[in-house]
Amino acid sequence: MPAVDTYNYKATPTVGQNDNMSCWAACLSWWLKAVADGRPAWSQNKVIAEFDKYTSDDGGFDPQNLIDVFSKDARLKISAGVFKTDQYRFRGLPLGDKPVIIAFNHADLGGTHMNVLFGQVNRDLFAMEPYYPYPGRDGQRTGQFVERNADFYIKASPNVILCWPTVVMKDK
Repeated sequence: MPAVDTYNYKATPTVGQNDNMSCWAACLSWWLKAVADGRPAWSQNKVIAEFDKYTSDDGGFDPQNLIDVFSKDARLKISAGVFKTDQYRFRGLPLGDKPVIIAFNHADLGGTHMNVLFGQVNRDLFAMEPYYPYPGRDGQRTGQFVERNADFYIKASPNVILCWPTVVMKDK
């Protein structure tokens, strides 16, 4: 059964990563626009300008640093954590109704990569994949929406990082 896009997140245009290491920036840029709800609608270049000081020399984001930096930035209204994948081998990922950024070990690319996931039905889901066309050329990738199964994200990853919209409780 293919995933169902209940909230039409595909109406938010995809974001292609600028270079081999900027998937984190492309994903955060798309996520901010798709989730909205008072979050800044930053371009990928603005995301990089805001957070480049926290990245490594090659432009990548250390996973624990990413969790700390994103979670502490009140403008993003984002929560993040590490999830062991062995408990999701035969069931869907712990996703809610809104898009979730995932950092995972990409079996084909060899290394850590990020997507934004949404519209999960059972174990099938949609992803905003910033590394398209692959390999493409720096500055010319467009990103694309793809249908995938949860296994794509967990087969080479003993753990994944998930980043989801923070739920803010309002006082009555």
